[in-house]
Amino acid sequence: MKKITTLLFGFLALNLAFAQTTVPNGEFEDWTDEYHILNWDGLNYDGGIINFHTFMRTDDAHSGNYAAKVETINQSLIGDIPGIAFTGNVEFDPVTLEYDFTVGVPVEGRPSSLKGFFKYNPAGGDTMAIVIGMFRWDEEQMNLDSIGGGLFYTGSTVNSYTEFEAPIQYFDPVQEADTMYIMMFSSLDSYHLGSVLKVDDLTLNYGPVGILDGVDDTNISIYPNPASNYLCVEMPTNSMQAELLLTDVTGRTILEQTFENQLTISLPEYMIDGIYFASIRQNGINIKTEKIFIRR
Repeated sequence: MKKITTLLFGFLALNLAFAQTTVPNGEFEDWTDEYHILNWDGLNYDGGIINFHTFMRTDDAHSGNYAAKVETINQSLIGDIPGIAFTGNVEFDPVTLEYDFTVGVPVEGRPSSLKGFFKYNPAGGDTMAIVIGMFRWDEEQMNLDSIGGGLFYTGSTVNSYTEFEAPIQYFDPVQEADTMYIMMFSSLDSYHLGSVLKVDDLTLNYGPVGILDGVDDTNISIYPNPASNYLCVEMPTNSMQAELLLTDVTGRTILEQTFENQLTISLPEYMIDGIYFASIRQNGINIKTEKIFIRR
């Protein structure tokens, strides 16, 4: 079974967008039945001897009549299935047990964060997550370019509706998004039966996003790329203290290291081949993020 957990990090840019988009059905009121709502889907399947639903409506709402419920379940023929809901739709192949996701919906401008309200009851040490990704269609390459994203996650029990915010960081300083996705997970890594996430009243915030004045990221080098055993960072000699943050595609921190001007670090042996993100921060603000390929 495919698992999709995409997270993108990048630059923070000063921007106040005039074109604004609301989250489609972000209030989770207009359901066609218990398991279906326009613009959203989840790991649900109705057919033959295989039937399961990890995404459904609930009348335990923050406001209005309904909210979204995402639950990790067990299906006797498949096993534990993580609760996942997302903008878009999914097709499930019961023979191969694979999912084909279409997760994008239209968006305008450069929203600075995703906000909403949630409850969470984890089982077995599970972690919930709400992820947003921002994209722009590239006519020349005929594909979507990733330009930013954000994440909110916790493993704590939250018994009453609590507001959350997932700040969106952009690694393109000027481009506006035309496509976005939102994904909600009741179990992010390990799957434990009974982890339940409830979400309501999702909104996009178009407030200004901070930027660090006077930084020229072209003078910051992160190499080699691809990397194998070590990673180097070089900054202008008059730079103030900075921090390297290395994360994987789920947003989990691999390592953090403060430095001045230059840094060489050994990469942990447990880092498998794949894509990672190296971010340079000063005063808590990202000034450069680079996609790093690890090849052992």
